[in-house]
Amino acid sequence: MIGINDYTSLPKLQTALADARAVAKTLESDYGFTVHLLENLSRADILDIFDELRETLVETDNLLICYAGHGWFDQQSGRGYWLPVGARNDRRSRWLSNGDLTDVLKAMFAKHVMVVADSCYSGTLTRSISPATRTPDYVSRFTAKRARVVLSSGGLDPVVDSGGGKHSVFAAQFLKALRENKDILDGTRLFDHIHCNVVLNADQNPQYSDPRHAGHEGGDFLFVRRE
Repeated sequence: MIGINDYTSLPKLQTALADARAVAKTLESDYGFTVHLLENLSRADILDIFDELRETLVETDNLLICYAGHGWFDQQSGRGYWLPVGARNDRRSRWLSNGDLTDVLKAMFAKHVMVVADSCYSGTLTRSISPATRTPDYVSRFTAKRARVVLSSGGLDPVVDSGGGKHSVFAAQFLKALRENKDILDGTRLFDHIHCNVVLNADQNPQYSDPRHAGHEGGDFLFVRRE
C-alpha cells in the first residue's frame, strides 16, 4: 500500500494517506493479507521495495500493489508516470514510469498480481480487453492462469482527490466493495461495482485491464473473504 500526501515540490494531496491506511486495514482484517503500508516514498524507495518482493515472492503467492498519489502523462512520449514524494515537474529522474512498473510485474514470480492505481492519468497503464465470461467453473479457471491486471481510478484524464467523505471517490467505492463482499470477489466484478458508482459521482472513468507485455495469461485476481 503506497500513499503519498506530503509532496516536497508538488501540491500536497488530502486523502491519499487516509485511503492507503483504510484499504490496508480492510485487507488485513477482512481478507488476511500481509500488508506493508508505505507512506511518502521516493522513487528509489518504491523500486527497492519492488526488488525485495521480486526476491522473496514465489509462484504460490499473490500480490496486490495499491498506489494513491499524483500521476502524470507525458504527451510527447505517450507514457504515464507515478509521481513519488520527491517528484518535480521538470525532472523525470524522480518519476516512476509505466515501463518501470511493467518490468516489475513481468519479473515477479507471484502467480496473480493486481495493481490498483488511484492517480491522475492512471488509465495509461491499461489497454482495452473484453470482460471475462463467468461460467460455473470461473474461479478454478481464473486461479489456474497467471494474472497481471490493473484497476485504475480513471483514464487519460485527471481524477479527484476528494468526493468520498474522508477518501477519494474511487477509494470510497473500492472500500465499499471490499467491505460488502461476503464470499469471493474477482477483479472483474470489483471493477463493475466501482465503475458504476464512480461515474455517477465524478467526472472520471475507471478502467480495468491487463498492462501490455507484463506476462498476463488470462487469469484474474480474487479477494477471498475470511470466514
